[in-house]
Amino acid sequence: MHQLTRNAAACLAAAILCGCGAKQSPGGPAAGPAAPQAKRAAIPGAQLSRTMVSAVAASKPSAVPVQVRFALHSRPSAGQPLDVQLVLVPTSGAIDRIAGKIVTDDDLDFVDGAEIAATEHPAEGVPIDHPLRVLPRHDGVFTLNVVVTVVSGSNTANESFSMPLIVGEGIGKPPPAATPVAAATHSAAVTQ
Repeated sequence: MHQLTRNAAACLAAAILCGCGAKQSPGGPAAGPAAPQAKRAAIPGAQLSRTMVSAVAASKPSAVPVQVRFALHSRPSAGQPLDVQLVLVPTSGAIDRIAGKIVTDDDLDFVDGAEIAATEHPAEGVPIDHPLRVLPRHDGVFTLNVVVTVVSGSNTANESFSMPLIVGEGIGKPPPAATPVAAATHSAAVTQ
């Protein structure tokens, strides 16, 4: 019951805060009905698979007008090639050129796709697919970093996006905790 009350209070607070940013005309509240807003066409990038996850930009807000998303279609296993679906989505129509490269941990080898070929004048919101295949050497937690370079007019900007990759058991299980009896026995053996 307490959880339900807390959730209801959070929803109410969110609804109140949404109204705080509403704009009014300088003369006070609008005298007539609001003019209908033009509907914006659906952006193809917004229709990407729900299984795709956004990579994390190194700086907030990102230095480049690009979103990077990825998906894994199989569970990563050591010694088995892994296909990564990588997509770059331009969020501005003013981009002249976009390119990039992928950098990984030492224990993650590239099979294919380390370089992202340049795309000239990419359309805003239209995904740029980049096939990537890596080969993890062993179980562990690894990071794929996508370094994106965007040229707009005379400006060039770079941004790094990170994607975690958990292979097999990941870090592994921690060693079992010592029981008080075992700890006491070990302590007594050390002091003798």
